[in-house]
Amino acid sequence: MKRFTKSFGMSVALALLAAPVAYAGLKTTFNLNINTVSRYAEGSMGSTRNTADNIQRIYCRSDADAVGSEVMRCYATNTAGVSVTCSSSSPVLIRSLQAAGDESYVAFTWDVNGVCQSFDVLKGSHLAPKDP
Repeated sequence: MKRFTKSFGMSVALALLAAPVAYAGLKTTFNLNINTVSRYAEGSMGSTRNTADNIQRIYCRSDADAVGSEVMRCYATNTAGVSVTCSSSSPVLIRSLQAAGDESYVAFTWDVNGVCQSFDVLKGSHLAPKDP
């Protein structure tokens, strides 16, 4: 009987290991949002990439040259084709941008001249990863 119980226990353990794994945890989609009146754009890079259309995008970049000039630029386009952009040479904003990953939530604001006024980065396990 001991042998049967041991074999049965091993069979149950192996069956449980072969079962599909359910992943838990908060999962949030941050859809792209552009507000031209309040002058802000926000969205998760993963959520935006995972949309069915090929129009939406949100991204930022930083450029530097050998002289020591550095500038950041942010871009966003929604499904209606509304595009916004801003740029800044603020070292604080550039450092914040450089903390962003390719699956981060980002938000940026700009003034009437298109100069970035703020840049927000959120990284977390609850953000949707980018699909291939």
